Amino acid sequence: MKAPNNFPLTPAHSGVYAAPVEVARLKLSAQGGGLVWFELDLAGVSTKSQLLVSCQKVFSLPPTFGHNWDALADSLEDFAGQPARGCVVELRHGGTFAGSSPHEFAIALEILASACVYWAAKHKIFLALLDKDTRGARTLQTLPNSG
Repeated sequence: MKAPNNFPLTPAHSGVYAAPVEVARLKLSAQGGGLVWFELDLAGVSTKSQLLVSCQKVFSLPPTFGHNWDALADSLEDFAGQPARGCVVELRHGGTFAGSSPHEFAIALEILASACVYWAAKHKIFLALLDKDTRGARTLQTLPNSG
């Protein structure tokens, strides 16, 4: 399958969404459109500390990463300075973390939502996509038609 030349969503679409069923197709479209795709697999993550370690690995954060919420928020904002047109963070298998650390999970979602607003203000796309396990009973918007 050949990657499309553009990605149909704009910075105004930045947000936290339910992952679409055809996530592989969206990934191909996003990468073809100049977006960076991060897969944050939360299998085995049940604490804030474990989440932050996973984020450090997935986002290739430096050894000096602070392992706190402010450091994560700052790091996600710093990515907006990169030459990519935007980024997508796909969160998978996060049900255990959401269930065992609901307060920390809510904070993580707030940080992602804030990053979406920040990136959109910089005229870049930031999408956070939560699979069914990660979002659990939460009702999230679905992506607008993404081609």
